[in-house]
Amino acid sequence: MPPAGALAPYIERIDGARWYSNFGPLCMEFEARLAARFGLSPAGICTISNATLGLELALRTAGAKPGTLCLLPSWTFSASVHAVLEAGLIPCFMDVDDQGLITPDLVHEALTAAPSEVGAIMPVAVCGQPIDPAVWSRVAQQSGIPVVLDAAPGFDGARAGNLLSVVSLHATKILGVGEGGFVMSSDPDLVASVRLKSNFGFQGSREALTQATNGKLSEYAAAVGLAGLDEWPARRAAFQAAAQRYRDNLADIPGAWLPAGWGQDWCSTTCVVGLPEPACLMPVLDSLHGAGVETRAWWGRGMHTHRAFAGYPRLALPVTERLAETILGLPFYIDMTFEEIDTVCAALRQELRRWPESGA
Repeated sequence: MPPAGALAPYIERIDGARWYSNFGPLCMEFEARLAARFGLSPAGICTISNATLGLELALRTAGAKPGTLCLLPSWTFSASVHAVLEAGLIPCFMDVDDQGLITPDLVHEALTAAPSEVGAIMPVAVCGQPIDPAVWSRVAQQSGIPVVLDAAPGFDGARAGNLLSVVSLHATKILGVGEGGFVMSSDPDLVASVRLKSNFGFQGSREALTQATNGKLSEYAAAVGLAGLDEWPARRAAFQAAAQRYRDNLADIPGAWLPAGWGQDWCSTTCVVGLPEPACLMPVLDSLHGAGVETRAWWGRGMHTHRAFAGYPRLALPVTERLAETILGLPFYIDMTFEEIDTVCAALRQELRRWPESGA
């Protein structure tokens, strides 16, 4: 998050204008700068109070039929599922590829296996991995089913297209404002509909034109976002350097892998490493914890195992179940030193050398 000094000029502008919310001048400037970054007109971006609400409004705007199934990966964060439910849909958990992503081929299989009508499809940019909007636009056209892209962790890797994409600006993300997000599309009418739904249904008057909610981004959050964009090149470079240090350290351990392109083509604040086999997990955890390194099972065992979601439909999930037993979250932050990264990787390497599958 930007330091106080970087925020000060923007806060002074808020004080001078006495405009604190309701799509004020800083919010509009922030949207315009985001639009320029993604090659859109300013009408192609709508900021939102958080990405979970953004996903809900995007699903409603895309025309997802309430009461039908929404295909989404179980290998995701719980916010994805909550958004589906709040949009009036029924989550149907499907499997992913070995990078943790759903693909058009997997969706085709899932549509055949789904227990009832599918009314929406929601690919997720797991750990910030890029999602190609053009690929999913073809899926939507060919299937006739609305597609919304959950790019919540993917600010750096996100790409704009004619579908609605939702990006999180939570404090944990690579560009954060505390709480916030934005919805984007090259179709300004779709974005205008999201804006309407995020502003009590108001459009130039105080008459509600449609069922809506309050999901606007404050001027203070926009100030943080503008300051964040000012320092974005340096911030991205720092994350990229740390990610490359991880890559260099792990290059001689064939059994350990990082997401394709992470730290090279795209960056995020999530560092996950794949292990050769499930039996490695506990010994690796012991080695890391012995070195004083905290870890996390990033998505747990999948959303289908959460008590809140256990009763919803799920298809066969063999890859998800394997990922749950072989994916480990490692420490990663902007001011992490190379020495700290080396310590993490040394503990990882020490244990993985014992496993023939790692190439040791």
